[in-house]
Amino acid sequence: MLLKKLIYKHLFKGINLAAIVIAMIIPSLNAYSQTSNERKIDSLDIVLQNSYSNNASDKEICSILSKLYNLSSISQPYLALEYAGQALQIATAAEDKPSMALWQEKIADIYFDQKVYYMAMQNYLDAYTLYRELDSKREIAYALLNIGRTYFIQNVEDVAMSYYMQSDSIFTQINDRAGQARAKNNIGTVNLAMYQYEQAEINFDDALKISLETKEPQLIAETYNFLALLYDRNEEYEEEEKMLEQAVARFRIAGNKKEIANAYFALGEMHFHKQNYQTAYNNYQKAYNLFEELSMYHDIAAVFTRQGRINYLQEKYYVAQQMAQTSLSMSEMNGWLSTKAESLLLLSDVNSKLGKTDSAYTLLYRYTQVQDSVFEARKAESFSELQVSISTKEKEKELAIAEAKLSRNKLIITIFVIIGVIGIGFMAYIIYNSRKTNKITQKLTSQNEEINHQKAEIERQNIDIKSSINYAARIQNAMLPGTEFLKRHFSDGFVYFHPREAVSGDFYWFSEVKVERPPSLFRRKDADIDDDSKILLAVIDCTGHGVPGAFMSMLGDALLNQIVNFQKITQPDIILNELNKLVIATLQQDTSQNNDGMDAAICTIDKNTHTLQFAGAKSPLLYVQDNEVHKVNGDLKAIGGIQKGDQKNFTCHNIDISKPTTFYIYSDGYQDQFGGSEGRKFMAKRFREMLTNNANLPFEEQNKILLSTFNEWKNSYIQMDDTTVIGVKI
Repeated sequence: MLLKKLIYKHLFKGINLAAIVIAMIIPSLNAYSQTSNERKIDSLDIVLQNSYSNNASDKEICSILSKLYNLSSISQPYLALEYAGQALQIATAAEDKPSMALWQEKIADIYFDQKVYYMAMQNYLDAYTLYRELDSKREIAYALLNIGRTYFIQNVEDVAMSYYMQSDSIFTQINDRAGQARAKNNIGTVNLAMYQYEQAEINFDDALKISLETKEPQLIAETYNFLALLYDRNEEYEEEEKMLEQAVARFRIAGNKKEIANAYFALGEMHFHKQNYQTAYNNYQKAYNLFEELSMYHDIAAVFTRQGRINYLQEKYYVAQQMAQTSLSMSEMNGWLSTKAESLLLLSDVNSKLGKTDSAYTLLYRYTQVQDSVFEARKAESFSELQVSISTKEKEKELAIAEAKLSRNKLIITIFVIIGVIGIGFMAYIIYNSRKTNKITQKLTSQNEEINHQKAEIERQNIDIKSSINYAARIQNAMLPGTEFLKRHFSDGFVYFHPREAVSGDFYWFSEVKVERPPSLFRRKDADIDDDSKILLAVIDCTGHGVPGAFMSMLGDALLNQIVNFQKITQPDIILNELNKLVIATLQQDTSQNNDGMDAAICTIDKNTHTLQFAGAKSPLLYVQDNEVHKVNGDLKAIGGIQKGDQKNFTCHNIDISKPTTFYIYSDGYQDQFGGSEGRKFMAKRFREMLTNNANLPFEEQNKILLSTFNEWKNSYIQMDDTTVIGVKI
């Protein structure tokens, strides 16, 4: 082990060790001298054996087993499993149910970390059963969290959510604030998996508020980690970095080196994605130092591939080759397929750069073979997850039977009492029922007549409702501006507007506002009138669709006209600030339970200054200049709704449009549509790629492509939401 540390240390200092030497040395590293942690385990194991020999008390032996479990759970998980099994046997023999449940959970934790989900679930459910017998509400709630977590890792989000919600309910009932925070964090992860980013943020924010109240550094750090994941999904990397740094600070207070290492690795991944390669390298190095201390060799191999890739990008090909070879040797020795594949691909790239085309081809071929093995392993894992799901259902049936037995004794007494009451009641019922039958017969005749009358009335009402909705649709269509506005002010443009129903919760909005500019000797009197105007375009996605959404869209249209056309406010972030205040005030959301709102994207074009200003409420702007695609995210908050904390101002983004520019604003209905061969969402990435790949086509043709692609994707699935896209060329 000392030799291993020496090799790694020299490798990172830049000493060139031949890859062939590393490949020869690595397989013997595990057989070399033990780490400090391993020596502690061996020493304590001797104490354990002596305790068994000297007939020490169960309490003393279990205390030693607990220490051994903690020492070995990360570096030698299956050894930890053995110690936990011994402790469980002792607790079972003593009929110590609290200890039995505790060790069942510890065993489940090991299986969970090793991805043996069937065994993890079985042990979590056994622990839950014991806690139910003990009526330990706090432990029951945590057991529910663990069960939900096992479902979640197997992509059964709806079942996981039900367990998390049960857990949250119990924690709230017993006023366990730390438990509430953990439950909300878990609920937030399900929201993330289901692309419910706003709801995820609400749950994570609630969890952070509660965590800070508890002053538990581990819990606070976990919550910052979840927030970092949310910001990563939204590509808000500055906020993600802040959250990860906060997590590191709290994990350091809690003394959790494993999670500190994981946070540094996540920082490395983020900076690598942003192409801040040196910063990424430094964070990977910090993670490596801790992984090495904890003997987390799989993670060490992953660090080598990342740092090797950075050296490759910096044209340090020989250093990259050494790191890739080291990672490959470790992966082959331990059977880590994914890391092995990454190492082979990096070695292939390096050899290609060094002019060793034959070696590069051979390594690439090996990479494809390993990738096939990874695919097969994932198929096997999916099959295993199916088996877990089936087995879990059987286990839950057993659990239901066990819970039924718990209340059996109480039921027996109750049943005897009920039988007596029923006997008396039955006789009374027979007498009463015979009298009632005659009355019922008479009523049935009159009810049939009433039903026929009601059916006719319902049919008439349906006709009236459809007529009203169609009339409302005509009103809403009249409210929407015509596409000639785009043709008048821009070289090309289109509006793709397809509501889910007759009336829509989406709407688009245009306006031209005259600007009073100071006189200038350089302005021509016959200048284009557009030069003295600001052009505003907006796409608004209101809560809901159909009639409820249409009511909100009418409100939004009226408020935008008031803010822009009457108040003469043209800066988009200020427009959103005002719109937010007016929606809250109009719907009395500070005092009512109304939580309706809007997502919005607003652009202001000033042709005189060649500037486009953009602000978004959860909606982005996509623009193309010089064949390069740029995405500008809106703020992660909606217009209206129940506000949390202080009001936040929206952000104004200024974009130079002095060169030809094509831009798009849109609602999320298109990208959220389910369809395709697997019934999945269209997704934002695919939607953006479709827009940008066709950005050079005439806009009329782009509009047709949007419609045909949507219908082809949707196929037999119902349309999920209103869809709106505006494209403009300046």
